[in-house]
Amino acid sequence: MTKNRRYEAHYDALNDKRIAGAPSRPTTLPAAAYGPHQLEWVPIVGQRPPVWARVSWPDRPAERIPAFAKGWNDRVVVIAWGGPGGAIDTVVWRDAVTHREA
Repeated sequence: MTKNRRYEAHYDALNDKRIAGAPSRPTTLPAAAYGPHQLEWVPIVGQRPPVWARVSWPDRPAERIPAFAKGWNDRVVVIAWGGPGGAIDTVVWRDAVTHREA
């Protein structure tokens, strides 16, 4: 199939606007940072411990957010929280996470 040249500029502009308005994703640690130990997962949503986590962003300063721990080991914690577009999860260093009251 070919591109429709008549509307190409219009749809390119719409796509650029959609991308510019999308919220940025948090910075996450690579799998190499996890270390040799397996992650311990909490599969049931209601049983995940509530935490405070410092999350880094590519376009703004790091912030402390309320989240839930999905899994962890001796080095990293996988956290999740609700964002404007739905659930967001990322991997942070273990020392960036503290317990919080539910």
